[in-house]
Amino acid sequence: MTHDKLQKRGRIIASRCYLCKETLETNNHLFLHCKVTTQVWALFTNLASLNWIMPEHIADLLSCWVRRGGSKSQRRWWRTVPACIWWIIWKERNQRIFVGKECTIEKINWKVITTLGFWCKEMNIEEEIQLVDFIGAL
Repeated sequence: MTHDKLQKRGRIIASRCYLCKETLETNNHLFLHCKVTTQVWALFTNLASLNWIMPEHIADLLSCWVRRGGSKSQRRWWRTVPACIWWIIWKERNQRIFVGKECTIEKINWKVITTLGFWCKEMNIEEEIQLVDFIGAL
C-alpha cells in the first residue's frame, strides 16, 4: 500500500515519495505525477506524438488512454502500457524502500520496454518481428 492508504488505516508514517523524495506518497502521485514516473510516461506519449496532459486521477487516465490509429496489435500494446509502467514503478519503489538500491531513469525506462515486450509476447499480441519493430520505434 502507498503511504496515503496506510495512513487511512491508522498507521503513523512520515510520508514521502521514494522516487522523487519531494512530496507525499499517494497513488496518484506515485503512478502519475512523480517527476520520475512522468519521464516514463513521456517515453510513450512522445512515441505517439501526443500532446498529453496527465489526468489528476488514475481512473481518469484509464478512461482516456486510447491510441487511435495503427494496427490492431499496436492498439492492444498501447492498452498494456499503463499496467506495465505501474508495475515497474511499484517494483522500483519497493526496491528503494526494502533493498536500498535505485535505478536510473534510463534503466527504469528499459525495464518498462522489456517488460512490455515480454508481456505482449506472452499475451500473443503479435508475432515477434512486429513486436521488435514496435519496441524499435520507441
